[in-house]
Amino acid sequence: MSARLLATLSLVLGCASAWADTELVVYLKTSPAQPAVTVNYMKRELAALMLTAGYRVEWGKDSDSLNLVVVELNGTCALPAGYSGPMDPPRTAASLAFTSVTDGQVLPFAKVNCAALTRSLAGPLSGAAAAQRDYFYGRAMARVIAHEFYHILMQTTGHSRSGVSQSCFSPADLVSERFSFEGAVVAQMRRPQPAPAAVSDSDDASGR
Repeated sequence: MSARLLATLSLVLGCASAWADTELVVYLKTSPAQPAVTVNYMKRELAALMLTAGYRVEWGKDSDSLNLVVVELNGTCALPAGYSGPMDPPRTAASLAFTSVTDGQVLPFAKVNCAALTRSLAGPLSGAAAAQRDYFYGRAMARVIAHEFYHILMQTTGHSRSGVSQSCFSPADLVSERFSFEGAVVAQMRRPQPAPAAVSDSDDASGR
């Protein structure tokens, strides 16, 4: 498939009360060896985060909902005790997650790069107790996935200036106490969405 027909939206490491009247059904693809504790923390955090944008997350249920998303966890999403990151850090920023775009349409398939996420969390979580590592790892996963949901639900390759839908996350963004969609994005996500916008040539094979 040519680069013009297939692009990826990748999240790169770098730089209130709400109503929920829209169902978002999520199917999770992962290996049996995936640590359940971090996945459970992720589900709780993601549900709360998407609720602020007007979406009620349902996991793997049969549904005729128009909002169906598949999330795949690539690798093991956990920070082992004593892990301090690779000996040779990558020379370029790693994609924490990505969503494919075909023929100008953002597809409802998101993938999380667990290896890149683990490397990015090694610093801030290196001295944390095991339970804290699991909790904060789950929080980070939820924020990364919510970013991809923004692209999918809004059918956009763009980003906001701040918050969950910004173009890149710092390690602090992944684990900080407060990090959410900015107000303008929340208002946008609660409105009916227009037809998918075409992806320009500058977005082909993009690394977002």
